[in-house]
Amino acid sequence: MPRQNVEPCRTVINNDSTTSWGVSFTGKYLLKNKDDIRFGINVGSGMGRYIGLNVSNGAVVNNNNKLEAIDSMGLFASYRHLWNANWRSNFTYSRIDIDNNTALTGTSATKATASARANLFYAWTKNLTLGGELALANREIETGADGDMTRLQFMAMLKF
Repeated sequence: MPRQNVEPCRTVINNDSTTSWGVSFTGKYLLKNKDDIRFGINVGSGMGRYIGLNVSNGAVVNNNNKLEAIDSMGLFASYRHLWNANWRSNFTYSRIDIDNNTALTGTSATKATASARANLFYAWTKNLTLGGELALANREIETGADGDMTRLQFMAMLKF
């Protein structure tokens, strides 16, 4: 078998650092019937894994071998409804937008995600709650390609 010329793998060690920041504003508005509306917005640079389950990196190495923080914004709104003493639901929408420099991150980096959720919980006893949730989500990458997810999950919570 003829020998092939293979370039050695090079590891670049980068000891650079950059400043990151984020501002979060959240709140809850109580309605007369004990329902509530919850909301929040997060805006910043370099938030990365601290927003949206690590959907974005906090920084990327630029052409000068220096770290460059990535800007992002996330928001959510949720309505909690108490049907009666045992039943309750939440209806939630959330979104994250990421401002990637695609010359550095590439076009497979996440550009945006969004999700809508509806759930229903039943307090079987004081210490046992059963429930289920339907989630619809979308992820778009920088090329414009996107994918959808539909998930149905169930839960049981035992307090002791």
